[in-house]
Formats: sequence, C-alpha cells, structure tokens
Amino acid sequence: MKHPQIALVRAKLNRVALQWRRNYYKALGLQIAEGGTLGKILCEWPKQVAIGKDCHIQDEVLFGVAKPFEPGPSIQIGDRAFIGRRCEFNCSSKITIGNDCMIASYTILVDAGHGTLRDHTMTSQPVLTGDIAIGDDVWIGAGCVILKGVSIGKGSVIGAGSVVNKSIPEYQIWAGTPARFIRDRT
Repeated sequence: MKHPQIALVRAKLNRVALQWRRNYYKALGLQIAEGGTLGKILCEWPKQVAIGKDCHIQDEVLFGVAKPFEPGPSIQIGDRAFIGRRCEFNCSSKITIGNDCMIASYTILVDAGHGTLRDHTMTSQPVLTGDIAIGDDVWIGAGCVILKGVSIGKGSVIGAGSVVNKSIPEYQIWAGTPARFIRDRT
C-alpha cells in the first residue's frame, strides 16, 4: 500500500510538470486555452497547433506538420476534446477537430498521399493533399486511420480499427476496413 504523503507529492509534481509543459509550448507558439491536460507530446512546430479549452491530450501524441512556415495553425482542436495516447496528426494541408470529440489511442490522421504514376519512381510521385474535418461530438475508436479529404459529420462514431477513406454524414456509425455504414446513431 502506498503512503498517502508520497501520492500527494507525486500529484503536486505532476501538476508542476503539466504547467511547465504548457508554458514551454506556449512560449514556442502553441495556442492552448485554459483547462484540461497536456501530456508529453511530440511537436516540432508548435505555432501550427491550436488546442481549445478543457482538452485532454495524453502522452506521446505526435503533431507533425509538413509545411511549418505557412500561415497557421494547420492543426486545430476544438474545446473539450480528448486525444488518446500515441495518436498521430500528420498534416500537409489542414486537420480540424470539432468540440466534444473523443479520439482513442493509436489513431492516425494523415491528410496527404502519393500519386501512382507509372512513369515516376515512387519517391518522385506528386504529393496529393486534402483537408480532414472532424465535426463536433464525434467518437473515433482506437487504432483508426483517417485519410486525406475526409469529413466526419457531427455526432458520428467510427469503430475501432477502421480505415476511413471517404466522408461520413452526421449521426452515423461506421466501421471496417475500409469503413462502411453500420447504422444510424439513435
């Protein structure tokens, strides 16, 4: 059994570390509103990321931006969002997450892909981009992949392990690889 004093000291140290991390990333240009928690994120270009109020971002979330010197932010997260451990935001264009969203651990959002022209090597293919827009009140299960050009409508649910390669209307449940319509949300 742990000693209560040790638990209290650990909780105080965690609060200090959280505040230090918030201040550090804010100084580098991250736009983050008050409240919530900011885990040990991976972010080379904080000025390209905006996080709303009362968000909970767990450890090892990657915010990757391909065009750091473009006007930003390129990645925008609304209020009261939850982003699970080890999610990846691979942004070449724009990724927008609405208010009250839950994105479970190990989910990958990537708004770019490569062409497949026969007369070009794979390393010299053109990069194809398309914004990703996640509406308010969306739940994305663990281990999903959300691809370029996808919009997920308000109130929709994406089952764990799904690959979303086309847009999804409001208040629907989709799952699978590739994701397909399961039913309307009631």
